[in-house]
Amino acid sequence: MLGHQKVLKTLRAAIKNNNVSHAYIFEGANGIGKRETALAFSSVLMCEAEDGPCGKCKACLLFQQGSHPDFQEIYAEDDKSISVENIRNLLKGLVIRPLYSEYKIFLINNADKMTVQAQNALLKSLEEPPPYVVFILAVQSSAAMTPTIRSRCRRIFFNKLTYEEIMGILKEKYGNSKPEWDFIVPYSDGVIGTAIGLLDSPHYLEIRDEVLDKVVQLLNSQDLDLFSLYGLFEKNDDKIDFILRVMLLFFRDMLVYRQTGDFRILINSDKKDMIIKNTGIKVSGIMKCISAVWSAKKSLEVNANFQLAIEVMLMKIQQNSSKQSVVS
Repeated sequence: MLGHQKVLKTLRAAIKNNNVSHAYIFEGANGIGKRETALAFSSVLMCEAEDGPCGKCKACLLFQQGSHPDFQEIYAEDDKSISVENIRNLLKGLVIRPLYSEYKIFLINNADKMTVQAQNALLKSLEEPPPYVVFILAVQSSAAMTPTIRSRCRRIFFNKLTYEEIMGILKEKYGNSKPEWDFIVPYSDGVIGTAIGLLDSPHYLEIRDEVLDKVVQLLNSQDLDLFSLYGLFEKNDDKIDFILRVMLLFFRDMLVYRQTGDFRILINSDKKDMIIKNTGIKVSGIMKCISAVWSAKKSLEVNANFQLAIEVMLMKIQQNSSKQSVVS
């Protein structure tokens, strides 16, 4: 694994010193690598070799195949909570001793989606766990966990990865870097899952190109029919968070270049020519465009009318796109 070296060092030390906790909370943004780290940690704990994972013993082979009986994993389904029934079903195998490994490991992904009743059902097992059990609760924020759950777990924090760490992981996974990585890596904001998701779904980059083309059209024409632009948002309504963030970062780059003249610090560095051509807009106008996008984002988060929110945003951007000469 690349990245999260501090976390890995902590977990390796726990294994080496025979100080493995019965319960962990892995805390960090979705896609940051909590599950991958939990799987790597589990593979070491379950390996029959002293300095595992060896990849050859029966425990390793079963784990690689996803059929190790001493490892159980659950998720929250879609946007649903993890119910008390889910936890009770998980805990049914708690009293059965490990078959192939020293430990029996229970990984609960999105554990912050457990209902209070589910957390209470888990609590007794955290208070009086069998000596061979290790729980790993992966959460975005432990604030959603009850204080009694938090107090019985060792908390491991996953910080966002650096630009260099993200780039290193992508190079290891995909080979030599490509021009679009200049956007993807900063856009990922230190979350490797976001970067990989964009690379594995190239249509997102196609949508980005289309969105930025429409934004530039909007900035350069006071007569452009807003309804003709709305269609792009409507057909990609399931990707609206991505689209609005693309717009925010584009306006951010316009503002940065307008103020500094330095294209090396642009997030959309592969679009620098497009940005430079549109930096005649007043700083106050760019700020109002950012505010318009942000307002639309917040409105949609509280289930405002989609078409109204988008059309108001487009109208405000068009209204604030008047240009002035750039003072050098």
